[in-house]
Amino acid sequence: MYKFEMPAVKINGEINKQDPYPLLSEGMKKVIDYQAEHSADAFDTNCSWDELRRKYVEERRFWNEGGPKPHKVVNTEVEGPIGPIPVRLYYPDDKPGRNALVFIHGGGFTVGSNDTHDRMMRSIMDAARCVVIGVDYHLAPEAKFPIPLYESAAVVRYFHENALAYDISPENMGIGGDSGGANLALTVNLYLRDVFGGNDYIAALLLYYGAYGMLDGPSWRRNGTSLDGMRKEDMMAYMSYYFEDMEKEKENPYFAAFNHDLTYGIPPSYLCCGDLDPLLGDSELLYEILKSKGVRTELDVIPGVLHAFMHYGRMMDEAVFCLRKSGEFYASVLKEKES
Repeated sequence: MYKFEMPAVKINGEINKQDPYPLLSEGMKKVIDYQAEHSADAFDTNCSWDELRRKYVEERRFWNEGGPKPHKVVNTEVEGPIGPIPVRLYYPDDKPGRNALVFIHGGGFTVGSNDTHDRMMRSIMDAARCVVIGVDYHLAPEAKFPIPLYESAAVVRYFHENALAYDISPENMGIGGDSGGANLALTVNLYLRDVFGGNDYIAALLLYYGAYGMLDGPSWRRNGTSLDGMRKEDMMAYMSYYFEDMEKEKENPYFAAFNHDLTYGIPPSYLCCGDLDPLLGDSELLYEILKSKGVRTELDVIPGVLHAFMHYGRMMDEAVFCLRKSGEFYASVLKEKES
């Protein structure tokens, strides 16, 4: 009798994926070609986390040149749960009492800073005509979940309570972020709602290609490439840095927002993601949930672009468009509230 046995097959989730390069927009191809020549291994997580940080800083330096210029920049610190949190304020002009938006940078909770996201914040400042406040939360693995959440919430609360000292309005604040920063922006809003007696002063969320708790699904299996450091093994590496106990904490509602109550306390939200991003499904599902709950929500799915494309305004019209669109969205929300 034939004995049935399961053959040993090497797991390779990448082998069935499409080659993304022919699908890229012309601007995205220019970026990828430039990176191949100047920073080919910038997003390879097969290295120490401190080496990953160094490569990330070097790669982002070029992309932060140019762009809108602020009237003034103020660097200061906010006291947090494990020490001072560096913050940076970008003022578009000298008009007093400007509304403010707290921006939380991405980088898998492990890399990134206000410097690596400088042009993005200046672009939002210019489009929304608001003060943008960048948060340099402490990075993993030194500061694991939920420290970046607590620190980002502390910054929002500090500027709400001390707005007059910085010549900004204490009301109608926004929170924004990209990638891991978008995860933090959404969950900080929930944390403020749940813990500090309400979040009525949060007027809008700007969420760029964030992870909100799917951790699987069609876009995860279809997309993800070494071109942008978004293979499944790359994302698992970031999560292993971020969590003390990944299997337990990855389901926490203050990380996996889809596990939380999204039926109230969510302000108008702008979402943006590329159609070749493995996190696309997260943005699409969040959009569907918020729309079903009556939240004013917009989602732009940009064809032919990879994760983190909004850094590349020097070469990509798509990045300029989404940064402008998101800033104008925030400005329109403020105008409606003031009318």
